[in-house]
Amino acid sequence: MLCTQTTGGRARTAARWAAVLSVVIAVAMATSAGAQRPAPATRPDNKAAAEPTAGERLIAEGLDTAGRITLLVNRSRVINTVRPYKGLSVAQPDIADVNVVSESSFLVTAKKGGNTQLVIWDQTGRSQAYELVVEVDLTSLETQYRTVFPSAKVQVMVTDGMVVLRGRVPNLEVAQQAEALAAPHGRVLNLLEIAGGQQVMLQVRFAEVSRSAVSALGISGAFVAGSSFGGTNIGGLNSNALLPGEGSVLGDTPAPQGLTLGADQTVNPNVTIYGGGQVGSVFVEAFLSALRQNNLMRILSEPNLIATSGQEASFLAGGEFPIPVVQGAGTVGNASISVEFKEFGVRLTFVPIVLGDGRIRLKAAPEVSDLDYSTAVRFGGFVVPGLNTRRVETTVELQDGQTFALAGLLNSSVTASKEAVPLLGDLPVLGPLFRSVRYQRKETELVVLVTPRLVAPMNPGQVPPLPGEHWRHPTENELFFKQDLGSPSTQPSESRSNVLFYGPAGFQPAGR
Repeated sequence: MLCTQTTGGRARTAARWAAVLSVVIAVAMATSAGAQRPAPATRPDNKAAAEPTAGERLIAEGLDTAGRITLLVNRSRVINTVRPYKGLSVAQPDIADVNVVSESSFLVTAKKGGNTQLVIWDQTGRSQAYELVVEVDLTSLETQYRTVFPSAKVQVMVTDGMVVLRGRVPNLEVAQQAEALAAPHGRVLNLLEIAGGQQVMLQVRFAEVSRSAVSALGISGAFVAGSSFGGTNIGGLNSNALLPGEGSVLGDTPAPQGLTLGADQTVNPNVTIYGGGQVGSVFVEAFLSALRQNNLMRILSEPNLIATSGQEASFLAGGEFPIPVVQGAGTVGNASISVEFKEFGVRLTFVPIVLGDGRIRLKAAPEVSDLDYSTAVRFGGFVVPGLNTRRVETTVELQDGQTFALAGLLNSSVTASKEAVPLLGDLPVLGPLFRSVRYQRKETELVVLVTPRLVAPMNPGQVPPLPGEHWRHPTENELFFKQDLGSPSTQPSESRSNVLFYGPAGFQPAGR
């Protein structure tokens, strides 16, 4: 009984110590947790805690892996900042634009492809720069090309913000339209190639026929009697060359008192018959202009010229004539005269553009000019002729091989003039002595034709004989006795003359 009670008392004592130990452990753990608890959080309005660290970004979302803002052309995006900002700016507004939405967000709108920089300032005045990249939506642009130009093969790529077009298109017009479609996406580098033949030969034909007829009749006269003289000068036919005096055709008879001879001792070119004589003491001179003239002029010029599509080509077959030009603004004695040259002849300038399907757009400026001494000007001992010019400048569009009349002229003119002394010119018989009549009629027909052709280079076996390459040379017997100067031949040129060339000035053919 005693042993049983002792054992039970020990058990109760152990239980009490276990409970005390549990309380001690719990108090120790609570004390340790209180020592490690952090200080209370600072309120949001604490200004010192709101200041950002040096490495903290204003923009945390919407950036790519390289920390850039990337958009497609003609797209917009709202960018949020982690805290309020004070201001923002874009280096190139033509690439992208920014608009304020709120104090912690803004809107970016992409305009064209390229790279620029976005700068943001926070409330403390610190700035951060972000690279802003605007890319071209190649998918939509390629879809447009496939829809608009199904037969063209256009490849699109972007390099340094520039749209590069590569591939092959049927004509220049498609290449220009493809470049226009890509223009809204930024700068465009057009590397498209044009398929098909791009060499254009332009054949131009000037055809002109001009004819004129002139009928003229005029009579003038003069007399000198002692110290008296008189005469008529109808039509400007009179001339001092026939008046008495030194150098005149009447000898060295002194001039009448009060009459001063002119320095011009030439006969008027309009005078066809003239003469003079002495009847007693009276000197008489007469001038007659009687002319019937018919003129015919025919011009046919056919210049040909080849150019590449889109490139200008020019051609001139003619010459140059000198024109004196006065240099210096001082007196006549101090001025100097230089000579400039002006071109004349057959000139052709044109720019062809191959549009495709055999169509050619042509900007042509053909011209034919020749010297006209009837309008010449005498200056300082020089005779400067005028120019008769036929010039056309226009733009047309036609098919390969078609002919277009660029210009045409049909001109008919009649010029009639009459000069007479009043009353005397109307006398029945003596009237023609006191009047001058001139009648001129002129007709001109001019046509300018152009024919463009798409051409390609010839192979060696396709080259035709050159002008004069096949020529029959005469023998000495044919040359001197038959006056045969040779003629074109269907066979290669072969000289049958005994005259050979020797020495440094020529050569002796083999076998001679």
